[in-house]
Amino acid sequence: MQTIIPNTKIDEELRKETFDIDRSIDLFVEQNNRMTHPLKTEFDFLKWLDEGRLVTVGGGSGLGKTAFVLQMLYELVRDNQDREDSVIGIYASAEMMIEELTMRLIVNQEVLENVNMLNVRKIFNKKLTSPKKLEEYKNKAKFILGSIPFYFLNASKFNLNSIMQLIKKTRKKNPDKRIFVVIDYLQLLLAEVDSLPEMNRAIKALKDCVIENKANAIIISALNRDAIKNNYVDMSAFIGSSMIEYTSDIAILFAFKNDKGKYTLKIDEEKRNANELEFYAYCVKNRIGQLFSSKLIFNKLQQRFTVNPVKVITLTQEEFEKQEKSATSVTEKHDKENLKDLTFLDII
Repeated sequence: MQTIIPNTKIDEELRKETFDIDRSIDLFVEQNNRMTHPLKTEFDFLKWLDEGRLVTVGGGSGLGKTAFVLQMLYELVRDNQDREDSVIGIYASAEMMIEELTMRLIVNQEVLENVNMLNVRKIFNKKLTSPKKLEEYKNKAKFILGSIPFYFLNASKFNLNSIMQLIKKTRKKNPDKRIFVVIDYLQLLLAEVDSLPEMNRAIKALKDCVIENKANAIIISALNRDAIKNNYVDMSAFIGSSMIEYTSDIAILFAFKNDKGKYTLKIDEEKRNANELEFYAYCVKNRIGQLFSSKLIFNKLQQRFTVNPVKVITLTQEEFEKQEKSATSVTEKHDKENLKDLTFLDII
């Protein structure tokens, strides 16, 4: 039992600049009161995600990273509107036009019966569809997709600073809501950054903004060729991996299982070109829980993911040491090089 010394003087000036234990406990209680029940989502790792967290998702080209995060964010917003702390979603894309993202969401959410990636453009083409029918389709899409606080941010109108300003503004206007922001994808957003140290500072600034404004950010990150070539299924797979490793609370790679049941980043072209892809959301870092793996089935025509329940991953000491060694070697190599030297030959 600790002895309590009464009447100890608290330095009020110092208290204004820092957090004493009383204020820290108040903040802790306030945060936990805001998470009275889990978020509704089929993506298990998001259910108890508290505020101020950054999630990083990475994978090879053509595996549906955008579709994965788009579906995840939209359904997170849609399915949690009955909460006091309902969710606001902002999707910032530096890669795709808003029209493309809207089309994908129309297909993903099955706004119209039998709509898919092959016929969606024809259905919404005024030269091929009667004006009356087209108006009906548009109104139905707006009713289904536009009745919740889900927003797209046009790539031509933002950079990382403007995204951070938008997070602050959204928090100020909505003090009691959950805020989720997607950045698709990180390296394109930071394309004008000249070096990895500058890139690291930018990522750190984003994380600071997320913490300060009690928001959540989900970033899509490119992978580097060294990691794919040598099959490093760990944090070293991400470009700029040192700061991503430090700032990410959860990091997920799209991985496959080879014939021996081992996870791999490599996929043969026949499987890549198939209409339906089967792979795993493989968690390589989880600051707030256990590592996990969840089987994903991606239907390209429907732009939709089916998510299986998560399976907890337990690494042997040998596997852990191997991952640590590969992550350290690749990270050190990349941190010595400029982003210009890496170029987009190193980006999948």
